[in-house]
Amino acid sequence: MSGEPKTKDAHLAVLPVISGPRGFTKRLCDLVFAGFGLITLSPIMLLIALMLYGSGFRRPVFIQPRVGLNGQIFTIIKFRTLRDETCRPVRPKMHRISNRFAALLRISGFDELPQLINVLRGEMSLVGPRPHNIADHTEFSAYIAGYDDRLTTKPGITGLAQIYGWRGQVCSHDHLRARIAHDRAYVARHSTLLDMRILIRTMALPVTSLIATKTRHSQPCQNIKTCHHCNRRLV
Repeated sequence: MSGEPKTKDAHLAVLPVISGPRGFTKRLCDLVFAGFGLITLSPIMLLIALMLYGSGFRRPVFIQPRVGLNGQIFTIIKFRTLRDETCRPVRPKMHRISNRFAALLRISGFDELPQLINVLRGEMSLVGPRPHNIADHTEFSAYIAGYDDRLTTKPGITGLAQIYGWRGQVCSHDHLRARIAHDRAYVARHSTLLDMRILIRTMALPVTSLIATKTRHSQPCQNIKTCHHCNRRLV
């Protein structure tokens, strides 16, 4: 990746792991809310899977290795929204419709709903830094000072960076630095109340993200890697 290399900041200390009573409370909330969410949202998830399958996605569920707590690798589960060799050919009109539907899933964050299973399995939390794939993790950790501090807690479906707008495609170095800064701030400031605030604000993200995407759609990207016309969610 081009740009300035990371520099060590003398005032940055190693951030604490979320453990003890806070860790127990966080895990309990994850189990209760993720279990309830999986039960209540399962009809919507089934409908999404059927719509993806009907629009050419033979494998509507996508799995990928991601970097989690303390750098451990786990398999993330999400809906497949980018066409690849597993997809079957469809008519041009259906292709356009399915691409719009897939983009809507990415922008709204509904493609992440299967990660409730990751939460129940203990690999993720409802709230925390978004997990990066192995290639991005290697690239970003070599570039951003204090990057590894975000690994001291479980990755989340949503987080502080996401509710403040630092979500979706990474289109600039400033975007990446801001996202990591919010991830580190979350670990340093963690509390059950903060998690609740983030979850409540996350509920509004599908609407606010759609509005923001329409506003920025015609603006050019200065991306650090291909972002598929600003529709692909890299993290």
